[in-house]
Amino acid sequence: MGYKKPLEIKIQLTEKCNYDCTFCFNRQSSLSFSRELSFEDAKKIISTIASDGIEKVRFTGGEPLLYPKLSGLLSFAKKKGLYTMLNTNASLFDEKKAKKIGENTDNVLVSLHSLAIPKKVKFAVKALAKQGCFVRAATILTKENINQLEKFYSVVSSLPFSQWVLLRQIPNALDKSPVSYKDMQLAVEKIEFFNSQRKKKNHFLIENAVPFCCFEPKRVSKIALGGIHEDGHSSLFAGVDKVIKPSYFFDIKLGNATKDSFLDTWKSDFMIRMNSLEFIPEICHACPHILKCMAGSRFSAFLANKSLYGLDPLANSLFLPKALSEINK
Repeated sequence: MGYKKPLEIKIQLTEKCNYDCTFCFNRQSSLSFSRELSFEDAKKIISTIASDGIEKVRFTGGEPLLYPKLSGLLSFAKKKGLYTMLNTNASLFDEKKAKKIGENTDNVLVSLHSLAIPKKVKFAVKALAKQGCFVRAATILTKENINQLEKFYSVVSSLPFSQWVLLRQIPNALDKSPVSYKDMQLAVEKIEFFNSQRKKKNHFLIENAVPFCCFEPKRVSKIALGGIHEDGHSSLFAGVDKVIKPSYFFDIKLGNATKDSFLDTWKSDFMIRMNSLEFIPEICHACPHILKCMAGSRFSAFLANKSLYGLDPLANSLFLPKALSEINK
């Protein structure tokens, strides 16, 4: 089960960020917020990605635009034949930087977690889209953002975004239950309404892992991509410390990004077990959605239960497979 190799490698260039978002996992997990990957180490990692036959590289942070030689790395990655992706809050763009970054970036994910959108962000979105970049907006489904989702929809619709990515808020050590079942129900209902106004191919989706039983599973399955972009099911993460992990959140050391092959890492015992869906609760085995839902976020389950085999904290007993079968009797 799963992919023979990662679809993409995420490289964290820096921990530095000019924003201070309260929900940011980086703020909970880093002691310094100031470490950076050296330019030469980043190039080594990019070269390994290309030689391993992996097609995509994504540059993340912190805020990658604070990395001094970002444009050089993007250019280097393009010369290696890679599809280049960038996660950014876009607030540091000016005309020169937008042109330089846009020349070698295929896909830009712009953080849109607040309705107070700086003019520079709006400028960047328009400038990058004009250069042919596939520009996406990303919004974290916090309680506050869910309640204001209609306003976000209006903003997204007013700018030349190619896609709107909605992201379930991942729990952290300080807040293991940042959103409730009712919050997710409201989010699902609002996303369903937005999608009813759009063509199917342009539907908005929750892109990261959320258990489909957080609400009515059939409805959630239509507006959620499932677990494929979570827990290392389709990608690996290389941090500023050069450690390869299944994802940004999982502190499980799989290798050294400047020394080890990503293909070998992908075939490690832990990744084989993860991608064979070993780490799912027994009760989820009978669920018809398991191959897509993948029992939600295994990281969130581990944080809540101290076990990879635990239930995702958003799994609602009213909609678990056992409960559904009892209701249908």
